[in-house]
Amino acid sequence: MFVVGWVGAVLGFASVWKSSRTMGLSTWWLGPSAEPRSIMIQMIPFVIPVLLVIAGSRHARFLPWWGLLGSLALGGIGAADLGRFQRLAAVELAIAGAVLLVSIASFAGLLRGRSEPEN
Repeated sequence: MFVVGWVGAVLGFASVWKSSRTMGLSTWWLGPSAEPRSIMIQMIPFVIPVLLVIAGSRHARFLPWWGLLGSLALGGIGAADLGRFQRLAAVELAIAGAVLLVSIASFAGLLRGRSEPEN
């Protein structure tokens, strides 16, 4: 579920990108269509989820903690757009909130049951 949730984050930010360009609005990380930001800045919202998808598919240690940090970083990206375009920022924050919940839920996979001694 962790990997699926973070793939959803990639798809969600891709939809924000497409919607932003279609409506003619520019998020801080895309810039105006007449003078777009460099590709390195435009890829910021995608790097974090892609790295976490890779880490999730490799069963990396401390994965839920990394997911929490990644979701907070995505929340910061969304928060930076709050003064510009409220609705696009709301979608970005909703994506960050969704992967935050997925990351919190993934802590359940870390819990180990108490093993009963055999008699």
